[in-house]
Amino acid sequence: MRIIAAWKKWWVALLFLPQILAGSGVILLWYFQNEQWARLTLNWLATDPGQITLVVIAAYAIFMALATISVAIFRPTTTKQLTVARDGAFHVKVDQEAVEKHLRLALAEYELYNAQAHVKMHRNSQQADVNVSGMLSGRVAPEQLQTDLKATIANSLKQHFNIDLRKLKVNLQPYDYKQEVAIV
Repeated sequence: MRIIAAWKKWWVALLFLPQILAGSGVILLWYFQNEQWARLTLNWLATDPGQITLVVIAAYAIFMALATISVAIFRPTTTKQLTVARDGAFHVKVDQEAVEKHLRLALAEYELYNAQAHVKMHRNSQQADVNVSGMLSGRVAPEQLQTDLKATIANSLKQHFNIDLRKLKVNLQPYDYKQEVAIV
């Protein structure tokens, strides 16, 4: 469960308040259409300023609907900190940089030069996308390397952080003597 900040709640309430008022007004006009004040309001809505007011209210409602839909669709589901364990009010969170450093250390046994692991952690599904890049040393057999890397990374994520591996992308280059090498 994600907690929304108080200022976000107030902004959402203020942005949707005109829609609530307009909807309530339409319901009241329909229900009390035989009353004097309702007739005056309906007659005013038939004039040019009333029609412009209706167009502005409709445009605002359409804009807010499109904004809400776009926020729902394009909101990122990745996070820098992922909650890996919950026990009542206690939460255990793991940082993205800590997971990346741990994976770099797990990749050390494969003798890759300049090994980097970039992690995207998905908060809704407790899964991670991992992008591994680096240079192959001459001592590593590249035929079996990707399946070994996948098994190592998946086991490491599951055992140490209780995160499942969703997607693995391996981008390795052959070693060139002109490049610098950082040793892990």
